[in-house]
Order: sequence, then C-alpha cells, then structure tokens
Amino acid sequence: GLSYTPVREALVKLQNEGLLEVDSNVGFSVLRIDMKAIQNIYQSRECVEHYVLPKIIDKIEEDDILVLKAFIVRQKRAMEQKDISAYTEVDAEFHVYLIDLLQNKQLSDFYRGVRSQYRIGSRKIVRKHSYLPIEEHEKFLKLVEAKKYEEALECMYQHTSAAVERMKEG
Repeated sequence: GLSYTPVREALVKLQNEGLLEVDSNVGFSVLRIDMKAIQNIYQSRECVEHYVLPKIIDKIEEDDILVLKAFIVRQKRAMEQKDISAYTEVDAEFHVYLIDLLQNKQLSDFYRGVRSQYRIGSRKIVRKHSYLPIEEHEKFLKLVEAKKYEEALECMYQHTSAAVERMKEG
C-alpha cells in the first residue's frame, strides 16, 4: 500500500547508513557485518568522542547535566521494561547530545551515522551488560558536576573501550 518513492528513499537512507547494499539488477540486500566491520564502527565512534569531549567538557552546563540525567532515567526505564530498542536509542541520544555540544553539524551527522551502524550489534550485548553503561554514564556526570574534568574524560574513554570489549563478548 505504499508508493515506490518513500520506500526507495527509506532504502537509500539505510544504504547511506551502511545497513544495506545495492546489488545491480537485483535491488537492495542487508549488508553482512563481520567483527572487523564492527571494530571499524567502534574506532570511528572513539575517534569522534575522543576529539569532541576534551573540547566541550568544561562547557557542560547545569541544564546540559539535567538533560543527560533525563536520558539516564529513560534508559533505566527502558531496561526495566526490557525494551532493548528504546534502551539503545536513549544510549545513543546521551552520546549524540555530548557531540552536538561542539556545534559542528558535519561531525554530528557523521557521528549519528556511526551510531546507527553501531546499533546493529548492540541488542545481544545490552541483555548481558544492561546496567554497566548506565553506571558509567552516571559516574561521568558526577565527575563533570564536581568539575573533575580529567577524571571525567578518563571515565568516558574507559566507557568507550569497555563498549568495544562488550561487543567482542557479544
């Protein structure tokens, strides 16, 4: 019951996000992602976060902290409801919010694309490590609130490294 145009636009968007590939004269197919591709996604994520966080960490204001805390509340609620999709979406929103503080549209758009690819493998991992990322987010915010910026950066670097390890386990 849908016209061709919106379906094609959705498929092209998924292709641009690295989730589909085009087979000439056949159509679209789901891109098979191996461990190397997942590691590349994580490396891209780390590069952006490690570049952005030192530039914005001392500019995070009380209003920003309230927004980030609200993400954590939503993430906990999603976990309690066993809504893995909502959980991973809110996790991405937490990190995207931090990246957006730099106010660099190209970098934010790139990061969003990386995060959309990252969600592919996250469902299985979330079930096993559900509350660890939330605790890491909470620790990061407490350090930022205390203006312990170097410790906060180290906390987030450990968080992204731990995410890679969790992905390997999953």
